Amino acid sequence: MAVGSMVIPKYSDPKIIYTPKDIQFDMLSEHGVNLTYMQAWRAKEKVLQFLRGHPAYSYSKLPSYLYILEKTYPGSVVKLKKTDDDCFLYVFVAICTSISGWEYCRLVVIVDVTFLKSAYRGIMLASSTMDATGTILPLAYDFVDSENDAS
Repeated sequence: MAVGSMVIPKYSDPKIIYTPKDIQFDMLSEHGVNLTYMQAWRAKEKVLQFLRGHPAYSYSKLPSYLYILEKTYPGSVVKLKKTDDDCFLYVFVAICTSISGWEYCRLVVIVDVTFLKSAYRGIMLASSTMDATGTILPLAYDFVDSENDAS
C-alpha cells in the first residue's frame, strides 16, 4: 500500500496541519516503516495534488472564472494579463458593489500585501477602506508577479 493512500484522511480537512515529520512519525509508529524526510514530503505533495488538483489546472480555469464574475456583477473591473505564450502575469478585480460603495467611504485607502509562497510565487495586493460606520469595505484585489510599474 502506498504511503499517500494511508495519509489521505489527514489531508481531507484543511484545518489539520500534517507535516512530513508527522508522516514519518506515523509511518514508523503504526507500520514500522522508516521513511526519509524527502519520501514523506513527496507523499504529502502527491496527496495534495490528488485532492486539490495541479495548480496549473487552476490557473487555466482563471479566464472562465473572471468571465462569470463579469457577467454576474456587471460594471466590475476585471483585467487579466498573460504573456505571449499564454502564461499568467497578473489579474486585477474590483467588484461593482465596492466601486459604487466608494462614494460613501472615508477618503483613505489601505493597501495590504502578502507574498505567495507556492511553486508559482507572486504577490497578492488587497485594497480596502472604511465607511462612515467604521465597516471595512474591500475595494479591489490583484495578484501580480512582482511589485513593479507594469503590474
